[in-house]
Amino acid sequence: MKKFGSKQLIPIATAIIGIVFAYIGFTQLGFWEKEPKPGFFPSIIAVVLVISSIAAFFQTLKEEDQPEYNKNELMVIGGGLALIVGTFLVGLIPMVFLYVLFWLKVVEKGTPWKHVLVIEIIIAIIVLGVFAGWLQVQFPWGLFEMIM
Repeated sequence: MKKFGSKQLIPIATAIIGIVFAYIGFTQLGFWEKEPKPGFFPSIIAVVLVISSIAAFFQTLKEEDQPEYNKNELMVIGGGLALIVGTFLVGLIPMVFLYVLFWLKVVEKGTPWKHVLVIEIIIAIIVLGVFAGWLQVQFPWGLFEMIM
């Protein structure tokens, strides 16, 4: 019998996350009523995440070798966890800006401020202009939502 390890745990965890986000997208945010609702894109992404997680789980059952994690992979996982936890504290939009700033200045070491500012402006245009403004995606605001 094969051992159960992180190779199987990660697809199970991502499938659970996908199920939660699909539920929230379909039930609380709305999917479609004559036009896309705020839950439209999150629901689609969640369904794709669940399907790909199931496929990844079955793929791990075929693999024999043990996983080897290197520093860069663990930093990406840690960054993702920090982004999720930070979203509950300061909200998604401010956390994305803080995450990119931290990643470029600390992890990438030596990214010039000019490049950081250009990247942050591009992210602001995409996130605020396209998603928040045009598509009207409701981003979580964390503790700021309680203040407002």
